[in-house]
Amino acid sequence: MDIGGEDKMKKIRIEKQIVFIFLLFTAFFTLFRSSMSGIFSLFYANNGIPDSSISSIKSFQSIGILIGLLPSGYLSDKVGRLKVLNLSALIISCSFILLILFRNIISFSIAEFLYGTGLAFNSGTLLSYITELQEQNKIQPDAKLMGRQVIVLNLATLIGGNIGTYLFGITNTAPIWFALIGLGVYPIFVISVIKYFSLADNTAEHENTETIMQKCQTFFNLFSKRNFWILLFLNAGYDCGTQFILIYWSIIYVDKLHFNLSLVYTLFMCSLLLGSAIFDRIVGFLDTKLLVILNTCLMISLFILSSCISNRYILLALFLLIELLMGMMSGQISATSNTSIYGEKNKSMMLSAVSFVAEILVSISLFVSDLIIKLAGNITVMYIVSAFYFAIILFTVPLIRKKEY
Repeated sequence: MDIGGEDKMKKIRIEKQIVFIFLLFTAFFTLFRSSMSGIFSLFYANNGIPDSSISSIKSFQSIGILIGLLPSGYLSDKVGRLKVLNLSALIISCSFILLILFRNIISFSIAEFLYGTGLAFNSGTLLSYITELQEQNKIQPDAKLMGRQVIVLNLATLIGGNIGTYLFGITNTAPIWFALIGLGVYPIFVISVIKYFSLADNTAEHENTETIMQKCQTFFNLFSKRNFWILLFLNAGYDCGTQFILIYWSIIYVDKLHFNLSLVYTLFMCSLLLGSAIFDRIVGFLDTKLLVILNTCLMISLFILSSCISNRYILLALFLLIELLMGMMSGQISATSNTSIYGEKNKSMMLSAVSFVAEILVSISLFVSDLIIKLAGNITVMYIVSAFYFAIILFTVPLIRKKEY
């Protein structure tokens, strides 16, 4: 009897299960969460919120993420990743209930805050769960898996967003109900799948007996790690740089340039998918430093060009190219995160700490964006500001060592 062969087959089977669960949970959660992803701004505008105030409302999402990140990392490591994952879906459901019940700037801000808190509890939690399973079964992190995860995420966003835009044409609360029902079912779905595969929830490997001072010391020790700064520069530059386009795309390309909402949404999500697929193909061939420099410089150039051009079709083409690069860069960030936390005891804490600092910067950038738009009287000035934010990513380059990836 070939014991070694049996062990190898068992390892392959578990690896396939991990891949399946990772992609399935990503797809389910994203499908329902994304039904409002393309129309939040239009929903607010339809309910009497001026353009210049939308950034302020959206900033409460960043505040919610900021406040929720550190406790989510601690709870994820302490009580279990799947428990926190399920809690995130329920919190986001509560935010959608507020959007249905109340229609004013205060309720919208509270809803965004809860939505951000739910995202914080989801951020990095599933990745920590999957990485822990990889470690337990001696399976090495796979950059291609992270690329496929981004493809699945973008595909689910494309489908969910199109469902949302279709339902929005019927009534502006229909996509909210769709998301509310799906996220309410999500915890039951997660528990059922895990039981089917006979897997368990996981926490940090060691028993956490640290004092509060020791926990603070553990947190601040993260700032001395090279991988922490690589992730921070990547996340901060990318998140700050893409906020403008993610918040205002529907207003710019639908309300002002008069393109069809479903058409633009479908095109830009297809561009994201294409970018993710390109990253999946080239990740093993291009040097990481070269890829970071190339993507960042191209993104900066596209934003600057968009600020100088008035032709609606060229602007749409530049927007799609921006989304394509965003798909490539999101795959790179996901792959880097998986590699960086492999072997770390407090995986969720490290990812939460990176996101915590990045969200502080994003929150500040949103208030600054609101002020700049009011002073300039034109939202297109934010193309230049977004290009400036992307330059932050270039600080990552001298920290990257080829062997780490």
